[in-house]
Order: sequence, then C-alpha cells, then structure tokens
Amino acid sequence: MRRWALGVVALGAMQLACAQQAAPQAGSVAPPGFLQKHVFVHQAIEDASVVRRIKDSGDAEAQRLFAAATASYVNARAALGKGDYVTAGKYLDEAMSAMVKARRRVPDNAGMAVKQRAEYDRSLASVESLAKSYFIQIKQSSQKSSVSGADTEDRASMGIKRLIEAAKAHAKSGDYSSALQALGKAEQVMKSAVGRVLGSTVLDYTQKFETLAEEYAFELERNRSYVDLVPVAIAELKPGNEAKKNIEGLVAQNRVSVDQARAYAAQQDHRNALAKVRAGTGYLQLALSAAGLVSTQGAGGE
Repeated sequence: MRRWALGVVALGAMQLACAQQAAPQAGSVAPPGFLQKHVFVHQAIEDASVVRRIKDSGDAEAQRLFAAATASYVNARAALGKGDYVTAGKYLDEAMSAMVKARRRVPDNAGMAVKQRAEYDRSLASVESLAKSYFIQIKQSSQKSSVSGADTEDRASMGIKRLIEAAKAHAKSGDYSSALQALGKAEQVMKSAVGRVLGSTVLDYTQKFETLAEEYAFELERNRSYVDLVPVAIAELKPGNEAKKNIEGLVAQNRVSVDQARAYAAQQDHRNALAKVRAGTGYLQLALSAAGLVSTQGAGGE
C-alpha cells in the first residue's frame, strides 16, 4: 500500500513537472504511458530490497545491469529536464530492460518460496481429493476384467501413493519445486487411472448375468458412479467456462436417458432400459473427458 501511494505521489510530481516545462521543443509532448513508465523505473531502481539483493548476490552481471539501469535513468531525467520526451523515453526503456534482466538474475527466493508453498498446499489438497475418489472407484469396482487388469490398477495405486509421499517429503525439506513436480506426476497418473476405471477396462463385461434385469441394475449403479465423480472432477480439475457449459449439457442428457431407462424398466422392457442407461453413461464419459479426465473408452462405454 505504501509503495502504491508513493507511486501515485511520484506520478503527480511528474505531471506537475511536465506542466512546468519550458517552451516546447522537438519531442516535448509526453507519449501515452510515459508517466507510468517513469514511475515504474523510478520505483524499480529505488526498491531497497531489490538493490540489497543485487548488492549482496555477488553476481557481477546483475550488478552491471543495475549500474546500466541507473545510468540510463539519470540520462532519462536529464532529457526530461530539457523537455525531450522522445530521448527520455528511450533511456527509460533501456533502464527498464536492464532492471528486468538484473532482477531475473537475483530472484526473491524468500518470496518465491512463499508462493510455491501456497501452490503446493493447493495442489496437494486437489491431488489427495482426486486420489480419494479414485481409490473409492477401485474399491467399488469389485468385478475385474482380468488378473492383469487388477495388477494394472494396483501398480497405479501404489505409484500414486508413492508420488504423494515423495511430494510431502520434498515439502518437509523445503524443496517445494520438487514437491510440485511429484504432485504433477501423481495427477497425470490419476487422470489416466480414473479414466481407465470409469472407462470400464477393470469392470468385467464378460460377466454372465442371469437376467437382463440384473444387467440393467449393474449398469444403473455404474452410471451412478460416473454421476458422483462429475462434481469432483469439476472442483479439482477446474475446467473452463465453455467446458463447464458442455459438461452441464451432457449431464442433463444423461438424466433424460436414465429417466427413459427407468420408464422402460418399470414396463419390464430391460433391453431398451439397458440401451438407454448405457447411452446416459456415454454422455457422462464425455462430460468427464471435457473436465480433463483421460478416458480409454468412447461414448457409451462399449
């Protein structure tokens, strides 16, 4: 707040100085954004914390860039005193470019650590929430297509847990950069894993149901598992507004299909009921894909 106030004061002082300039000379009209640029450069060069970092860094190039920025700023002020905004603007551009390069060479590690910690906390909460949903889906999917399919999900689950544990260990040691990388890998593994589970590669569709009614009940429960995951995917994967509208439309189409399926089931027409509920599940698969989950199956889950 104090820095902003100083900027406003400096900007006002610059406007007053411009109004008090002597007779106009060539290039004496301030171009758009000139005053703001002057204030920005002034604040950058006078920022005590940045000057201290550059001085204490021992980085010869950063110190050279700072000296160059200061010299350009002095030249800009001299040109400004003559009412020559064109030359002053060129020197301000040079000063600004040099300061940006100098600051990049001596980043604010403390400030960066705070930002990374906040990002890590958000990412960890998101990944753990998605992992919880994935593990629930695995538990509920009691029917496996094959031993190899079960092994695939076991390996994925173990990999996700190890990546989350690694992220926490990195964070505990203060290495938030590595922690975020581990969480990023965990999220990618989970997106594929959840899509694989919901895509039915671990569900036993070679299972022989005694009746169409039993198969319909199974498919209806499968549809519910998709419905439950949609809000989780939206909350954790944060799709854009356009994707959200698409998701809402697909979820609405699923409701229509499921209502039609229930109506057929009530008439004991389980063949058509199955077709409708599977169509609804296809809409939900598309919705989850729009949210950002990787699906291994197309619409309809077939």
